[in-house]
Amino acid sequence: MNKASLLVENARLWSEGAPIASADALAIADGRIAAVGRAADLASWVGPGTRRIDARGSTATPGLVDAHIHLIAWARAAAELPLEGARSAGAVAAAVGDFVRRHPGADAVVGRGWAADGWAEPPERSRLDAVSGTRPVLLHSRDFHSLWVNSEALRRAGVGRSTPDPPGGRLERDAAGEPTGVVREHATRLFSSLLPRHQVERDLALARDAMRRLNAYGVTGIHDFEGAAEQRTLRALARGPGPRLRILSFLARPGFEPARELGLESGWGDDCFRLGGLKLFADGTLGSRTAALLAPYDGTTERGLDLIPPEELRALVAEAVEAGLTPAIHAIGDRAVRSALDAFAAAGRALRSLALPPRIEHAQLVDPRDLGRFARLGVAASMQPTHCISDMDLARAHWGTRLSGAYPWNSLVRGGALLAFGSDAPVEDPSVADGLHAAVTRQRRDLDPSQAFVPAERLTLDEALRSYTETPARLSGTWPRLGRLAASSRADLVVWNEDLHRLSIAELHRVTPAYTVIDGEVVHESPELLEPAARGDRRARAESR
Repeated sequence: MNKASLLVENARLWSEGAPIASADALAIADGRIAAVGRAADLASWVGPGTRRIDARGSTATPGLVDAHIHLIAWARAAAELPLEGARSAGAVAAAVGDFVRRHPGADAVVGRGWAADGWAEPPERSRLDAVSGTRPVLLHSRDFHSLWVNSEALRRAGVGRSTPDPPGGRLERDAAGEPTGVVREHATRLFSSLLPRHQVERDLALARDAMRRLNAYGVTGIHDFEGAAEQRTLRALARGPGPRLRILSFLARPGFEPARELGLESGWGDDCFRLGGLKLFADGTLGSRTAALLAPYDGTTERGLDLIPPEELRALVAEAVEAGLTPAIHAIGDRAVRSALDAFAAAGRALRSLALPPRIEHAQLVDPRDLGRFARLGVAASMQPTHCISDMDLARAHWGTRLSGAYPWNSLVRGGALLAFGSDAPVEDPSVADGLHAAVTRQRRDLDPSQAFVPAERLTLDEALRSYTETPARLSGTWPRLGRLAASSRADLVVWNEDLHRLSIAELHRVTPAYTVIDGEVVHESPELLEPAARGDRRARAESR
């Protein structure tokens, strides 16, 4: 018998929806879990080369998967002008002006993260003109579905008063019909040529740092949604030295025809890197008020935008299914969700022949009549718990009359649908601890529990953990060799710094991995977090609040 390379002992093991009552240790050999049981019964696996991790009663779970992320975009964001938390158009302009002074040159100024909700004055090009000189300025909104640009960017892109709105996009205009500088959805593509050309080596360096940060969050795998250039970088990362992640990569729409011509199908690849399918956009976002709704946004006549009209969406889904590529449809508003479900239903039995389950990404507002269709059609819901927390005020303002269908996690799980969780980084931070807290509380940290957002849709901790472990493995076609702690499964796991089930749910956002393991290799470690003194200090601080 081979000796274990790693033994985790004195742990509260959790797998497949529940703690494992009969075991407190697991042995790892050759990248796989060799045995699970009581520590005394696994003594024969210990040899002179065995590394032993004492979990000190903390929880060990399977490796965590972020089931919706834009890894390269998140990595690049670290080098861009951050605008999160800016409380006014003036504050954004001041940040741009400071950036221009500190970074002289002629290159475009690229920023990210502004959200105009609650601002006294709207974003407008003249604000940026006053601080930018002759440099183009392109500022991505927090949800990355709107762009705020200055007059120089409009000029260089050839966008003016006579420029029509492109299909699936909108140029905001003032009373005189001139562009204000805010563009929505597909209209942002008019400015693509002004964005910096990204260098492969720089992207690789930024992405490696991003992967290390994900490992520190306990993330061992991702489902990534980006373009062809980013996918090439991801493939290089999956095979190269340095930090590690298992990657399921989805094609953007321009990649469909090349993939079909090559005969590439969902599931192509291996456990390091595999093809997920085809990403399609049915609508926009709540933050940009472009999510497609069955009824108008409260207090308005707006119903959002169909980025792909329903008939075209059905045709695209049919073509993707015929090619063996799983559709993953971005749908946030209830009209878009229904359009996506209709497209899947029209595909008929062929949908069941796909190697990976079809998905709807986000599903933030679902009409109650459509909830049961997810399970009946075999369509998974890929959702982001922290979106609920970040957007609850917007949802109350714009969807107040139909909040029972907002972020319906519990209803989907009770209806038998597969529910996977992710972050949508760089829109949100990819902290799994934050995601767990959001999923089980549906409240911000600073709010009284009575202020929870639609509390009937809360999940239990076990359900939330399952949405970060088992379900993403099922959606990637890697279950049961990934997503569980069991003999013969790949040794991807997280040793947390606390017993998650004995911790107050209000404290879940504070937990952090002490060890992250991929294929039996420790890729992140903070052993000091397991020291009794450190854990005692944590509990003392919690009790003092």
